Amino acid sequence: MNLDEIRIQIDGIDFEITKLLEERMKLVEQVINYKMENNMQILDSSREDLVLEKVASRVDDEKYSATIVESFKDIMKNSRDFQSQYLNK
Repeated sequence: MNLDEIRIQIDGIDFEITKLLEERMKLVEQVINYKMENNMQILDSSREDLVLEKVASRVDDEKYSATIVESFKDIMKNSRDFQSQYLNK
């Protein structure tokens, strides 16, 4: 496989990731509404720890595990930031 073919495959994966992240953020909005109605804090560190444990356990090739877990940490941080911005409107 040449570089252009590899990049085409990466572009396809990036498209899917984008759609899934958008879907995730729509669910985050629902989480915000639930937390507001139930007077809950944005950060639930026990939930985040559980998510990261699940992510790590799903990675088939251990050499990718740390990078994938870090990516999910970023996703969750961005979700918290979005929740904070949403609540401050």
